[in-house]
Amino acid sequence: MRPTRIRTAIALGLSAGAVVWTAAASPATASSPAATSEDTAWREAGHYDTTAACKRAGKAGIERHKWDEYKCRPGRNDNYVTLWARGGSGAARALTAGPAAG
Repeated sequence: MRPTRIRTAIALGLSAGAVVWTAAASPATASSPAATSEDTAWREAGHYDTTAACKRAGKAGIERHKWDEYKCRPGRNDNYVTLWARGGSGAARALTAGPAAG
């Protein structure tokens, strides 16, 4: 085998192990009382191309009483910025779930 193929196989194995490790640890953290409280839990409210667009959406959410506070953080890769929201009426979940009924 070529050294490149060996390195690729090792990298895939390590990343698969990291995914399994993270998935196994998730239920324990999700059952904590602080994470289950809807008013204090941070939730993803959207993904934006720029930080300025994220901040505009965050301020608009506060003005419309969708959430009490927000923060813009880098996404999982360099292609987008994630808007995180906390508090409010919980309408931020409707942004990712689709249009609200009624």
